[in-house]
This record gives sequence, C-alpha cells and structure tokens, in this order.
Amino acid sequence: MNLKKSPVLSETVEKIRSIIKLNSDVQLPSVRTLSRQCEASPVTILRAIGVLKKEGLIEGKWGSRHHVTVENITPEPATEFQMVNKVKKTIAMIKHDIIEGKYQTHQPLPSIKQLTTHYNVSYPTMKKALAVLNEQKIIKQSGAKYYFFTNHVKPKTKIAIVAFGLGRNSIKIVSERERNFYRILSTVAMDQNVILDTVCCNDYLEDSQFYTTDNSPLPRYLKNKEIAGIILSSYHMKDSAECLRKLLLLNIPISAWVEDHRIMKMIGSYSRNKRNLSFFDSSYSTLPGFEVGRYLIGKGHKKIAYISPFHESPWSQNRFTGLKNAAVAHPDVRIYSFLCTEYLNDYFYLKTVLDESLFDKHCSIHDIKEMIHPFLRNRIEAVRYEHDILLRDSRIFSACENLIKDASADRSITAWVCANDHIAVLITDYWDFCAIPFSERPALVGFDNSFNSFERNITSYEFNISGEVQQMLHHLLYPTSSYMLNDKPAIRVSGRIVERASCYSQ
Repeated sequence: MNLKKSPVLSETVEKIRSIIKLNSDVQLPSVRTLSRQCEASPVTILRAIGVLKKEGLIEGKWGSRHHVTVENITPEPATEFQMVNKVKKTIAMIKHDIIEGKYQTHQPLPSIKQLTTHYNVSYPTMKKALAVLNEQKIIKQSGAKYYFFTNHVKPKTKIAIVAFGLGRNSIKIVSERERNFYRILSTVAMDQNVILDTVCCNDYLEDSQFYTTDNSPLPRYLKNKEIAGIILSSYHMKDSAECLRKLLLLNIPISAWVEDHRIMKMIGSYSRNKRNLSFFDSSYSTLPGFEVGRYLIGKGHKKIAYISPFHESPWSQNRFTGLKNAAVAHPDVRIYSFLCTEYLNDYFYLKTVLDESLFDKHCSIHDIKEMIHPFLRNRIEAVRYEHDILLRDSRIFSACENLIKDASADRSITAWVCANDHIAVLITDYWDFCAIPFSERPALVGFDNSFNSFERNITSYEFNISGEVQQMLHHLLYPTSSYMLNDKPAIRVSGRIVERASCYSQ
C-alpha cells in the first residue's frame, strides 16, 4: 500500500504507532476507541492496523483484540502527539496519587525536579502537566510552589500579629513601610487561607500589657483561638527583645520582623537553638547598602558619599558598612561618610519638639476652636501633627546642612547615598529651593521607595516586603520544613533598586 498517496492513513499509522510506544505492555484499544483518539474513521483505523500488521508490529485476528509485538518496537524521536499523551498520562498519575492521599491538602507539592524523577518524565512534560492541573483548579500555584486543594473547605489557620498598641485593636502604624507590611500581610494571608488576629502590646507600662481581641489573658487566648503561630512586629516597642522572650515561653512558632535594634541582639543566640523561631531582617542588615553600592559602582561612580543624621542607629551603620563592603573589590572606589551620631531616627528629633510643647506655645487652641464649626474641631489634632512634623523636619535638616555643605565641597564625589528616603527628599527639596541645575547635582539614592521618592523622581532601594511576608507565613504554616531548619541566624530577602531620574546620566 502506497502511504504517500494517503496522507490521512499515513498520519493515522503514526498516531497508532505513538499509542503503542506509550502502551507497549497492554492490548491495543478497540477500533472505536482508536477512532476517537486518532480522529479518524473506523475504516481508516482498520487500514492502518493492516499496515502495522504487515510490519509485524502488531498481531491479531478479526473480531479479537490486537496485541503489540514488543520485540519489534524500536525507539523513535518523540512526536508532538506522543508529548500530548505523556502529559495526559502524567496528569492521570498525579490525580491517582492525590486520590490515594499521597499529597496532603493545602501543603506544597515536591519540587518540579523531584516530581520529574518520581514520575520518570521530562521537565517540560511535568511543567505542562502542572499547568493543566492548575487550569483545572486541582492544584494552585503560589510563586514557585504548587499546592493541592480539594473542594472540601479546610479550617482556616489562625495567626496572631503581636505589635505595639495602647489598647485593643490599636496597632501603632506610622511609616509607609509599616502600612505596606500590614496591607501585604492581609492579602497574602487571605491567599494562604489564614485568619489574622491582632494582639496589641504596650510595654511602656510598669507591667507590660497584652490586649487580646476577647480581653482574655494571652496564654488562654492563644489556646482558645487555636493560634498556630505569631508574627511579632518590633516597631515602636520599648523593648521588643523582652516581648519576644515572653512569647517564646508559649512554645508557638514565631516569625520576628526585625525593625528594632534591641531585638537584633537576640538573633545570634536564639535562632540556632529554637527552631520554632525565625528572624526576618532586611532593613537592619548590611545587604541594602551593599546592593546600592554595587549598583552605583556598576554605573561607573568612583567616589560615593554616605549621608546620615541618624548614625547612632544600627540600621544606618549597617547600610554604611554594606556600602563599604561593595567597594572592597574595587581599589579605585572611595566611600566618604558625612554623619551625625546624636540620634537613632526621626522620632528622636520629633521628641524634642513634643517635649517643648511648641504647638501650644505657637497656637491658641481656644481661638482655633472659636473660628471653626464644632464638627470640624476633631481635625485640630491633624493640624498639631503637621505642625510638629514640620518642626521635626526643620531640625533634621539643620543637622544635615553642614553635612550637605561638606559633601558638596568635594566636586569629585559623583553619587550620594542617603540613610533613607526622608533625607533624600529633604536634600532634593533644598536643591530645588537653591535652584541648583540638574547637571550640577550628584546622583542621589535613598532607601524605602516611598511615595515621596516617587513624586520627586529619586532612585530608591525597595525592600522586598512581599517576599518577607511570604517567608514569615511559610515558617508559621510549615515550621518543620527543611528551608527553616538551617543554621542561619536570620532570613534576609534581597530587595531591588528602583531607578529614577536622580541617577540618570546628565
């Protein structure tokens, strides 16, 4: 039979040959089944079987099933049809293992590399199989991981957020990074089927007080609410380290968000010995400064200034250390420091304003109240806040002014790294006030990628808050995972440089 004159028959023969390759240990399907699989008429299927019988690949008589002659099979390059069938076969095997309970609900599947080894298929085949299962909503992808889900609703895991607050449901949130943290945490928790409960802690009292949602003592609350883990935010606490010590007594997995220098001292001594505790440290590490330094050196800058009025703080010191570390491999690069070491952060500048009660001295609350309608009087506090913030920024700039003048005196310095976006914004506004041409300004980089840096086109280092949140929840949901059972004192997730006009070539 001349197959060249019958392309449909030739294609059908190859399709049946592919089916034989995948099912060499069983009988061929019926003619009707082969007709559906090959999308050909029963007559064409019978003609194709006749061709393969002449080749000795199959044997059988009319009215009985045809059997594959195994010894006559020779390997051939995989066809697209074979690939499709391998994917289908892989999907069937994974579904079978899911039904048999091999994979636990809502827990991550093994890595793709492990799955390819287990099912003896290629990486592309496994990727396609997982993609189909994802489309069928049998599994769900989250980052690089895949999870098996069922139609049965799994009870939501409950996690408590412990953060500074003066009372129940009154977490103190000031910075833009804090707002982003809680916003992203809420979103990721919803995706991971997690309920978040808030526990405020006021450790400025003589005896620290935990404010639970039902006003019960913390140990009873954690037990009654079936809390699976705790996220500790060290922002604003008087002594976050002492708070962490109290929480560790409860023997519940903890993800500690390091945003307070006091808690840093615990990292080395605690995390190696307590596997249910993981520290997540980005802003206090040397990594951000190192990555900013590497970025500027890569752009050709040889002399770089670091400017900070907060250099009493470990986070400022570590950013400067990271910057210097980036220059170690480049003998021709020089890092210059312009520092004020009196205060830890902007709050300590604000405290000097608050201690002097300057708003009350400058403004008459009684006169203001007389001038406005009663329902608007609650906004007076907002006016007080803006007044105090304005004076705070003035005092911060006063501390920076000599630093800026000293750095500007050396025209060979082509890039300035500021301790954070707050300082970068003040410097940019000052340059604008002085009408300094863009061509005469050095490259400028801050940290935080705040909205103010976006408004003023300032290049800024963006902390990977989303990555930190993902890892925090992963530790609490799967505290015995191999990733967490390591000897690292803290988990540091790399961020990125968001480049804007302040670092473009002039």
